Amino acid sequence: MANIIEYLFKNSDLDKTDIKLLSAIREDARMPLKEIATRCRVSKQTVLYRINKLLRTGIIKGFRTNIDYPRIGYTIYYVFIQTRFIDDEAAFIKELSQLKGCSIIMKSITQYSYNLKIITKNISQTILELEGFFSRKKNISSHFILQRLGSIKEQVEIDDKDKRILEELQGDCRQSALEIAKKVNLSYDTVHKRIKRLIKEKVIKNFLTVINFNVEGFNYYSVLLKFADDQLDSQNTFNMMLKGDPQVVRRFKCIGEFGYMFEIVDNNYISINEKINKIRSRFHSMIRYSQIVPIQDHYFFTVRLD
Repeated sequence: MANIIEYLFKNSDLDKTDIKLLSAIREDARMPLKEIATRCRVSKQTVLYRINKLLRTGIIKGFRTNIDYPRIGYTIYYVFIQTRFIDDEAAFIKELSQLKGCSIIMKSITQYSYNLKIITKNISQTILELEGFFSRKKNISSHFILQRLGSIKEQVEIDDKDKRILEELQGDCRQSALEIAKKVNLSYDTVHKRIKRLIKEKVIKNFLTVINFNVEGFNYYSVLLKFADDQLDSQNTFNMMLKGDPQVVRRFKCIGEFGYMFEIVDNNYISINEKINKIRSRFHSMIRYSQIVPIQDHYFFTVRLD
């Protein structure tokens, strides 16, 4: 089965080299230029030119590190925010981004106007901060729900040096160890060894190239599902089905109001709706409720690890 890049961009303006390049680095953004060049059968200079071109045209939004936050003592929450009126959207997004632990803001066009990904060690403090934030916004009628992702895992101890390296890798994971070393005031060898250890200990899951599918006319959707509690076997089958779907970007098992979330890309809301209806029909005994949340844009931020 074709991967998501090959599937979605096969009829786009991108040529085969661009598609091969994006396929190579989508989940391995730190892949060396030489290896990318070998896979694409072009020179390293061509690879570098193509990556810069894809950045300029907005198809690549950036390079992020996929960190397993529960492994280092944090919990991941999605915060779904319902708003009524926003006078200055740019200022509002900037204020949201300053909430402690905010790593992603997704702008939506459903009743959940903004979806936040929050990384925190203290959810009580996060709730108080959110409540305080909205109590100050007198012109906004809003409420929010929290949705926890994943589960608590066996933890890995990291120190302040690891945290500084991870913070740098969050913003741009294609930075070299030498570039990071200069920014965090450590030696190259120290940074290189620590990145290798963080990968080995699975604190770093992988390095992601953020693709802006909207540039080529595709739309991004989050799908929220409520499951029946007695259908664990069906959930495994369901998860494997989504894993093989070339349009599915990410999948999350959750704890809270929704039991499962996945993100999907398509160029037609009707076809997405038809797909979800087929899924609901196939797994009718398991899925109690579903909601499609169209995402207009993503904003990424670096979380300061305390």
